[in-house]
Amino acid sequence: FFFFFRDATTTMAKGEPTRLYVRGLVLGFKRARMNQYNHTSLIKLEGVSDAPSTRFYAGKKLCYIYKAKTKKQGTNYRTMWGKVMRPHGTSGVVRAKFAKPLPSNAMGAKVRCMLYPSNI
Repeated sequence: FFFFFRDATTTMAKGEPTRLYVRGLVLGFKRARMNQYNHTSLIKLEGVSDAPSTRFYAGKKLCYIYKAKTKKQGTNYRTMWGKVMRPHGTSGVVRAKFAKPLPSNAMGAKVRCMLYPSNI
C-alpha cells in the first residue's frame, strides 16, 4: 500500500493535480488539568473551522507517516493508522484514536485524513 504515499496526487483530465486527502496537524493528546489520555489524539484539520463541519469527517481514516532509520519492505517510511471519532470543542478540532497511541514526538506533526470510508 506504500505506492499510495509515493504519489499522493492523481492527474485530472485538465492536468491539475488533486490531493486525495485533507491535511491535518497533531495538536496533542486529550487531557484535563492533571490527567492526560494518550489513547485519544487531538487533530486540527485544514479548512475545518467549526464543530458542525467536523461531522463530515467522523469515521474517516487518518494516517500518520514517519521516517524510520532501517528499511522495511523497501522503504524507510512507516505509517500509523487511526480513525476520527468525534469533534473536540467548537473550533473544528477532532478527537482521533490510533491503533497504537501516537508517540509524543508526533505532536506538531502532519497527518493525512483520507476521504474514505464515505458516508455519502
